[in-house]
Amino acid sequence: MVPRMTTVPTVSVCMPVSRDANVVRRALSSVLAQDLEDFEVLIGDETGAAEPAVTEAGDLRVQYYRNPTRLGFSRNHGTLLDRASGRYMAVLHDDDWWEPNYLSSLVAVLNAEPDVGMAFSATLIDDSSVGTSRWPVPLDEGRHDNVVGVLLLREWFLLPISTMWRGELWTGPARLWPDLCCGDLQLFLSIADAGWSMYFLPEPLAHWVQHTGQSGAWRGSDNGLGVATDVLAFWDRWLEGRPEAQVSLANRQRARWHLRQARALLLSGRTSEARAAIGRAATIARALKLGRHELPGIRQLSVASHLPAPVVRAGVGLKRMALEGSVGRQIKQNSSLRSVRAG
Repeated sequence: MVPRMTTVPTVSVCMPVSRDANVVRRALSSVLAQDLEDFEVLIGDETGAAEPAVTEAGDLRVQYYRNPTRLGFSRNHGTLLDRASGRYMAVLHDDDWWEPNYLSSLVAVLNAEPDVGMAFSATLIDDSSVGTSRWPVPLDEGRHDNVVGVLLLREWFLLPISTMWRGELWTGPARLWPDLCCGDLQLFLSIADAGWSMYFLPEPLAHWVQHTGQSGAWRGSDNGLGVATDVLAFWDRWLEGRPEAQVSLANRQRARWHLRQARALLLSGRTSEARAAIGRAATIARALKLGRHELPGIRQLSVASHLPAPVVRAGVGLKRMALEGSVGRQIKQNSSLRSVRAG
């Protein structure tokens, strides 16, 4: 018997998709296999290629929408969230997947903690080239209050695919996702800025799948330039008019993103632009009196900016090969950010 959802489902699962049915099938199957059955699934398909997977599922809880024109990453998310009717909201991307108790675990937290606005679980990074590792989260298990400072200081540790929030929070600033790959930061920061607490479950219930051609700080055909540029653009916009204390906190991670931007520019042979990005990072470092250990790589990038582009690319390739070896995998799997308690 096919499960049916209630008039107001417990969770709205929003799936913005653009890949074919073979990829989407695993993600959708992981939703339909949840041990909590009262949910709706809203699929916004940019290409129409995922429709066979939805038809095969034959589940009345799944609502399929073929976008007549491409909405783009942020607008596809926002359109689905606007359609959502559940008490809680969740997002799953078409190439990722959940453990069967993902929804029930996060729902249990939000049911028990009425002033917690968001609950999120640990995430595993599934990468066929280097194995499985754990996405770093700079928080201890449990409830955290006054988390704006942690979100400003620590780099982009909340992921949409492992976070659930209350439906009523999708309003006002939370809905103003910029057309950037890191647009979800607008949602998370606005909820924290409104005074809501968050709760972290250390059990890895979500899987973030890494694959060839995927954008990311160290991935993609542009070596992560688009991601770094988007993140910096987001902070420039969000911090405008904010208290100096918040700007100072965020500047620490902004300096690191300037260095990532410089790295990508160097690999693209855009040396003068890379030097300018390194200069911006150095200016922030001087203003905040950051030591080299707080801004790793700045010296190496400065040296690299005076080398020929082929030499730089060869050096990065050798480093990547080493990290993808057996020793590199062990280092990656065992490394984590030092945990901090917010509140």
